[in-house]
Amino acid sequence: MIIPTQVPISPLTLSLISGIHELKGALRSASHMAPERMLALRQVATLESVASGVRLGNVVLSDTEVRRVLARLQAKQRDTGKLVHDTGAASALPGAGTKGSTDGQALPLTAGNPLPLRTGAADELLAEPLDDEEVEQLLLAHQGDAGVLNTDEQQAAGYYDALNCLLAMVPTGRLTEDDLNRLHLTLLGHSGKDAWHAGKYKVSANNPMIPHPDTGTATVLPSTAPANVGDQVAALLAWLARERHEPTLHPLLTVAVFTASFQSIRPYQDGNGRMARLLSRLLLLQAGYSHVAYGSLEAVLERDRDNYYRALNRTLIGMDSGHPHWEPWIGFFLSSLAEQVRRLYSKLEQEKQIFSALPKLSSAIVDLARDHGRVTMADAIRLTGSSRNTLKLHFRKLVHQGQLQRHGMGAGVWYQPR
Repeated sequence: MIIPTQVPISPLTLSLISGIHELKGALRSASHMAPERMLALRQVATLESVASGVRLGNVVLSDTEVRRVLARLQAKQRDTGKLVHDTGAASALPGAGTKGSTDGQALPLTAGNPLPLRTGAADELLAEPLDDEEVEQLLLAHQGDAGVLNTDEQQAAGYYDALNCLLAMVPTGRLTEDDLNRLHLTLLGHSGKDAWHAGKYKVSANNPMIPHPDTGTATVLPSTAPANVGDQVAALLAWLARERHEPTLHPLLTVAVFTASFQSIRPYQDGNGRMARLLSRLLLLQAGYSHVAYGSLEAVLERDRDNYYRALNRTLIGMDSGHPHWEPWIGFFLSSLAEQVRRLYSKLEQEKQIFSALPKLSSAIVDLARDHGRVTMADAIRLTGSSRNTLKLHFRKLVHQGQLQRHGMGAGVWYQPR
């Protein structure tokens, strides 16, 4: 591993860093949204990060399958009385609503003071047909032992838990060997086959075979020998601490260099790629780039998977030779961050347009749901004076647009702001 004393900064690098900060500034004007909407964006980003984060390895799970794994985890946590938190940053996006947030803590999955599920109104006893989501919930509720996860699902569950584990590390502003080992232990915490090495440095060589980024021929990508891992990790963490205390690089370059250097060591027997992606998120959050919690960097990397590995491997091969070529990885990493910010900005603008276009009655329903945390048909009838049939049309449209989330079935239907 080569710990750089300096990193050449090309005009492209400067342009990308400048562009990221311009887009970051633009987010401030687009992020004045209700806390519930920002929370919903964070939850979507979490799902995308888990799904893409494990698919970048050898896992084959669809977004729907990952969603079901997370639902099963959350149901199990609720059954055991463990509070479930949303995964995101310790601080909100600049300008975003922060209702219900606490310093260094995630926002809860449920918000507000819930209204009663039943109001006693006669018209609430009328049953409605089940929609697709309700049918899926019924199937999930009767699918055998929900606590048993297959090998791929175990990786998704571990990645989700590791994202939550990051939250406790963000406000500390530091990264230690204990932090690394605890994060790795959490990442592999659902995998029985990995229990023997979870949270521990590797004991045998783990040099992968890769296609050479220039020739395409099979090439061994060397990494640090097991006996030297502790010293190499300590040196890398010491470099990171120095950069934070007396920076010589832009923070984005520090993150890029750290994650590549971590992967050149490959300190753990398995899970190093996933760890590097998690550490990228942690270091960005600790550097003040809180927007990464609202958009998935992993999803951006997955969409350009071939170029991601090609750029990373080109830099890693150079690091092993003693003459690291930083530009391929740094250029790709910064381009991916810029794309992440662009996608988030687009989502926020779309949210604003959708909400501003809502009819007056629909806006009143959403406001009612936000004020109380949830709303029923009977609540809306009582407080708006509109007919049930009219309100049903508005509720269905709001669910379709993603403004409300429907829960329950038949007479027990209620809606929560998303």
